[in-house]
Amino acid sequence: MLYIAGENMSGTPKSKERERIPTGIAELDKYLQGGIPIGSWVFVAGEPGTGKTILCLHIAYTNLKEGIPVIYVTTEQPFKDLVQQARQFNMNFTQFTKAERRLYIIDIFDLWNKAWEAKKEGRVKYADPLDPNNLCNYILDLCSENKIGDPLLIIDSLSAFWVDKPAMARRITYSMKLRLNRLRATVVGTLQYAVTTGSAFGFGAEHIADGIIQLFMEPIEKAKSIRRWGIIKKMRLTNHHKEAWNFDINKEGLVIKK
Repeated sequence: MLYIAGENMSGTPKSKERERIPTGIAELDKYLQGGIPIGSWVFVAGEPGTGKTILCLHIAYTNLKEGIPVIYVTTEQPFKDLVQQARQFNMNFTQFTKAERRLYIIDIFDLWNKAWEAKKEGRVKYADPLDPNNLCNYILDLCSENKIGDPLLIIDSLSAFWVDKPAMARRITYSMKLRLNRLRATVVGTLQYAVTTGSAFGFGAEHIADGIIQLFMEPIEKAKSIRRWGIIKKMRLTNHHKEAWNFDINKEGLVIKK
């Protein structure tokens, strides 16, 4: 289902409607006037353990059920581990990788193993899967071969592509946005933040984003427990919710506390 945002947060009709895709979390969709604007680049930023990947799983699973093609790029863990994690929240991704074929996986771990095998066998050097240009080539070829139009593209995480050159983050993300523009994709990418400093692993990447959802925890030393929060820092074409919201992660996944 594609949402049409026709009212702002105050209930006043908007001058122009905007198609959106759902996040799979009803309260968050409400905060976003119906969901993520189609064609946007949205970054989910936060420290490890804040729930970035779980939010990505919600978004992917919900839109797969609505018939939207999803390209899922995983750089943090093999996709089979993500599938197992998703089952804890009653999300069955395997149904979309077989008969219906709406889910397309780009597993960096799998590509890396192929590169290593090629190197051992002395064959022509396999393309570095962590080169952002190679990733763009792979995505463009995948969409061309499978005639994928207007996909939802999830990259978890973007930070992997500049881990050894964080000062290049803005240039890398801008280049990727230009190269993938003709796909008319809606892109959701995660950004890692350092636990100790709270700074991003990459300088300036957020400036490329059309939207930023930041997830964070209260200081453990003070709270004496894990208390997670989220806030929509930016979302173009959206009169979004401006206050932080408390959420939990349980058997239903990411759940916003009302």
